[in-house]
Amino acid sequence: MKNPRPASHDAIHGLRGFLILDAGMRLFIWAAAFASTTALFTRYGLWPGHSIIGANLPEAGAWSWALIKWVVVYNLFYVALLVLLRLPIPTPREGRYELVPGKIPDLQLIWSCLIATLTKARFEAPFPGFLVFHAANLPPLCWLMTAVFGPKSKSCYVTDPRIIDPYMISIGRNVVIGLNAIIAAHYQEKDAVVIKRTVIEDDVIIGASVMMSGVYIKRGATIAAGAVVLPGTVVGENEYWAGNPARRRKGTPEKTEDAAHAASTASHHTENGEETAGQPLGDAHPLPIA
Repeated sequence: MKNPRPASHDAIHGLRGFLILDAGMRLFIWAAAFASTTALFTRYGLWPGHSIIGANLPEAGAWSWALIKWVVVYNLFYVALLVLLRLPIPTPREGRYELVPGKIPDLQLIWSCLIATLTKARFEAPFPGFLVFHAANLPPLCWLMTAVFGPKSKSCYVTDPRIIDPYMISIGRNVVIGLNAIIAAHYQEKDAVVIKRTVIEDDVIIGASVMMSGVYIKRGATIAAGAVVLPGTVVGENEYWAGNPARRRKGTPEKTEDAAHAASTASHHTENGEETAGQPLGDAHPLPIA
């Protein structure tokens, strides 16, 4: 008789507990930022002296201006609270952590879950937190976010990439990250979670809807839109990667276009009887299609 297979880890109860923690954290941050901003405006008399109900145009304009200032201050308080709540949580260490049925997960995973609630609050801020992205990426709060919350970034973005594990992600200068890109520093195995640092060096271009975790992308590399970069991948300098899973292509798009142009020019000269000997045509290789 064959031995029964050991039961795999059922995470349903842990995930439900995480959702309860996540909901409580979101409500606390929202309520604390709301109450702090409102109390500040009341304390310093920043509200208009007349009611908004039945207001004429100038009075309504005064209320609009007051509400604009209130929203800005609310978002600043919101980001400041994220930093303050992150401070007492230890930063998880890299490693592979097993999920054993009936046992409490490793402490590193618990710290990771606590930070995940703050990360979700950062990227899914409730109304009126539609300026949290701006506040987190502009001085002076961007300096605190980089030092305390993460990621360790020297770049600024027009769109907000989903950086799931900011404490384990480093981003260099002049990095472009496309819309809906997901950058993480952990990945799930059948009965384990692996935490592995992600490093992105200077002058890297990451296309839209790219997914990556636990990777090292060197200077000047390009990751095509929609690529899935597998954990442990090292992308070399100035390399071009594309596909699912992402693989190295024969050159960056710019180099491929230059090579094709050189080949076309050489062919034109040859057809017209012009000498082309001794003139390099470059890497005139077509870009493979995934």
